[in-house]
Amino acid sequence: MSDQLKTIYLESCLEELKVNKPGNHSLNSKIMGMYSEKFLLVSKISAKFLVKKNLSLGEMIFSSTKKCIDSINSNYNLGIILLCAPLMKALLNKPVNLRKELKKVIKNTGVPESNLIIDAIKYANPSGLKKYKGISNVLEKKQEERKIHEIMLISSLWDRISQCYVDNYSEIFDFGLPFFSSLKKKISREKAIQMLYLEYASKSPDSHLLRKFGTCKAIAVMKMLRMLSLKIFRNPYKDFDYQIKSMDAYLKNFNYNPGTCADLTVTTLLIDKIKDIFKVQL
Repeated sequence: MSDQLKTIYLESCLEELKVNKPGNHSLNSKIMGMYSEKFLLVSKISAKFLVKKNLSLGEMIFSSTKKCIDSINSNYNLGIILLCAPLMKALLNKPVNLRKELKKVIKNTGVPESNLIIDAIKYANPSGLKKYKGISNVLEKKQEERKIHEIMLISSLWDRISQCYVDNYSEIFDFGLPFFSSLKKKISREKAIQMLYLEYASKSPDSHLLRKFGTCKAIAVMKMLRMLSLKIFRNPYKDFDYQIKSMDAYLKNFNYNPGTCADLTVTTLLIDKIKDIFKVQL
């Protein structure tokens, strides 16, 4: 199972990277200062840790994050690791129902393991993290020890990855996955992935943009991408390549990268493959 899981994880990361996603890095449309080779490298590094059954969730996340950061001296994939690690851990337990096991994995993660997850977040130091000064600030030297579910409950008010930990990945299982499953029957897989990303970016403000630029900018980007998404969704067989490239250039000019939506996209692709290959109940 580990080898299969590693393969589909790497495939999901590569598939997402191949698709042109407005504002986000792709093989054919790069973010200045970022490199596709590094995205591919950290996906391979993280895969080694995310399929080790003997590691706890905290160990999976901290070990993979630290090794990735140390290897390229930059944070390229913390969001993907945070989202995919609980799924991998749940599946390695060979469950009958993936979502039930996923909930169990997160709820049963104790304080020591939760501290490792927080250490991973601090080590990666994602953009905008230093701007947060509220309760459960992970950068504070002294903070009340909490389980990861309790910490994510606080940050879920503004962070979509945290929200996944709290509501058992409802945004992906109940929104993204059905949307993608329906689309890929009608259009090419590449275009379906592109539309999936745009739908995530249209649904609510991107967490990376919220942290880095604030609420107004994040909502403005969401509304722009929503308009584009609606145009494409109403005419799925029409070529919107020019509009997508124009939006991509505009967002990259201002460094507006809906990175969390890309992380959600990778995770959706992973679950879609898990569903087809492992035949586990969702």
